[in-house]
Amino acid sequence: MQASRDDAAVGRLSLARAGSHQVWWIDGKVDVKLTASLTDGHVGMWYWTARRGAASPRHVHHREDEQFLVVEGRFRFFIEDQLIDAGPGDCIFLPREIPHAYLATSDGVAVGMVTPGGFEAFFTEAGVPVRAGETSGPPPEITAMNAAAARLGVETLGPPPTLD
Repeated sequence: MQASRDDAAVGRLSLARAGSHQVWWIDGKVDVKLTASLTDGHVGMWYWTARRGAASPRHVHHREDEQFLVVEGRFRFFIEDQLIDAGPGDCIFLPREIPHAYLATSDGVAVGMVTPGGFEAFFTEAGVPVRAGETSGPPPEITAMNAAAARLGVETLGPPPTLD
């Protein structure tokens, strides 16, 4: 059997190669790893490389729970009226219907996931694809982000948090 360097789906198993679905994102990039279509709707997953100051607007998911595993750096999560600082190895669970936002307080990497899947399409719909050799790119347009979020059952509630 010959090994492949391409993304693959075999039955219910799937593989997304590093960098295969990358888009420029707010102060960084996102590489979508698992999609609802690859996992029978069970999960969506992405790898987020963020520069210090990258943040999401305050928002609420109406369809899915969201989870993050911090791989490198530090991130601050704003959950209702709580602040949670997380570092490498920390994992956070954000239940649907709970308003939240997050902020990279240093350069960092986090794995994001939603259950059930579907919301991960937000990144590929609103983000600008990374092209070979590019070292930076434009962030998504706010109108495209808001339209994709609304279509996917996510309500934007306010601006992103900032570094103090």
